[in-house]
Amino acid sequence: MSGLDLPSQRQCLAALDKAMTHCQGIVAGMFALRDGRCYAERSRARVPVGKFAAMSSSLMALSNSVMAELAADSPGYLLIEGRTHKLVACKVPRGKVGLIVAVLAQSEVSLGLVLGYARTCAREVCEAEQPGP
Repeated sequence: MSGLDLPSQRQCLAALDKAMTHCQGIVAGMFALRDGRCYAERSRARVPVGKFAAMSSSLMALSNSVMAELAADSPGYLLIEGRTHKLVACKVPRGKVGLIVAVLAQSEVSLGLVLGYARTCAREVCEAEQPGP
């Protein structure tokens, strides 16, 4: 692992590949850094990678601010549902880096399923780096 305590990009890509293999309705998936840079991504369509990373990071930062202003817990994930697509972004619980996983899916895919795949991706990259017993 690097000094930033990031999972390997290979592990991130493997998690995204697994989700996209199991759910054909996922259009794109990405791991983004808190500062809005893309760390690892996969997509089936042309998705502006830089914008996707920056916007996912900004949305997560905004949701943190909203929840802090309301004296509520920090959000673990956010959900956006549009007419044709759904977006789920969630924090990857790893150290202080602030890695985010974002999944964009077609509207036909249930919101719960998209959330489940995003959370699974986050969990898989965390568990991959855990030391054995």
